Amino acid sequence: MSAGTVKSLSRGLEVLLAMAADKGPATATALADRLGRNRVQVARTLNSLEAAEVAVRDEHTLAYDLSWHLYSSATRTVRARLLREGPQFLREAAEATGASAFLAELRGDGSVAFLEEVPSGLSWVGRSYPLYCDDAGQALLWDSGREELEMVFADTEFVAFGPAAPADVAEFEARLIAARQRGYAVVDGESEPGVFAVAAPVRDFSGETVCALHTQGPSERLAPLAERHGGVIKGLADRLSALLGWRP
Repeated sequence: MSAGTVKSLSRGLEVLLAMAADKGPATATALADRLGRNRVQVARTLNSLEAAEVAVRDEHTLAYDLSWHLYSSATRTVRARLLREGPQFLREAAEATGASAFLAELRGDGSVAFLEEVPSGLSWVGRSYPLYCDDAGQALLWDSGREELEMVFADTEFVAFGPAAPADVAEFEARLIAARQRGYAVVDGESEPGVFAVAAPVRDFSGETVCALHTQGPSERLAPLAERHGGVIKGLADRLSALLGWRP
């Protein structure tokens, strides 16, 4: 690869990273000012990025933004890395806590595990559970405010599958707020009697929660270890997030 090609790639990446950091459309002039670069040089780079279909320009404002092509590719990359790296994180979680460990994602108003480390050999992958009482529910809705929670649970009946299941959106929100303050979610006797879990959100490069890392096991054994296990799971979730490009 020639020195000129390397330099062009470097400029292109610099402009793309500037656009991604701003999270909104920007003109060539605005990007040049932000980077301290020559406007003509930045405009040429943007033209090349547009031709490569990783940037798009609004015909009216002349502002550039990242294309959905790029977002789609990035999303596939995140998923592939989760599937590749996730099993090792689950093994670490299971070894550190002595509990089953899962990576679960949001689907509608349910939570579905897509990777697991289950000592018993009984698989939970692909099964959907109600978010309001599921082990991963609070972690998957980590950044949701009351209005969004109302939308998610608009058609949900809060059935008491466990003795400690929340009765309504307000009670779920209160537990979510407490989880954020703690740094991890604690779910005890919500999905079913005697089942205990800790969970934490996993984020991608954009800061969005893409899945939750959580454990599950008997309350009698695990509840007394909630603080210790919560720190472990949060630490693992943050490490996995960093691998997906998240920076606090």
